[in-house]
Amino acid sequence: MKRGDRAVLAAAAAIIAAAVLWIALGSGGGGDGDRVVVTQSRGGFYQVNRLSDDVEFTVETPGTGAGADAHGGKNVVRVHGGEVEVIEANCENQVCVEHAPISAAGEQIVCLPHGVVVQVAERAEDIARLS
Repeated sequence: MKRGDRAVLAAAAAIIAAAVLWIALGSGGGGDGDRVVVTQSRGGFYQVNRLSDDVEFTVETPGTGAGADAHGGKNVVRVHGGEVEVIEANCENQVCVEHAPISAAGEQIVCLPHGVVVQVAERAEDIARLS
């Protein structure tokens, strides 16, 4: 194999690696700016935000049980920097708050005590509404 052949193979490998990385990071589909965050609860709350938004909001749900939940649920959701997370909740188990931020289509954070689902999708229509 000659020096020129090696250069051509190295260039081809670099192009293929760059294309794979570009697709894996989602740039082939328009990037994070096109993805949406759908937040909903079984109590009727429904909100859609772009993943590229910088917003924080509270989802309040009716009382569902004993303790703090008897007075109603509260989940504070933050969309920031291309990620979404639950930063505060008044449920006892705090699983939703301890969940790592999400950003990929199909990922979700769920607060079972309050019936709140925060989900990332390519389009809001990709997610069925809770009943």
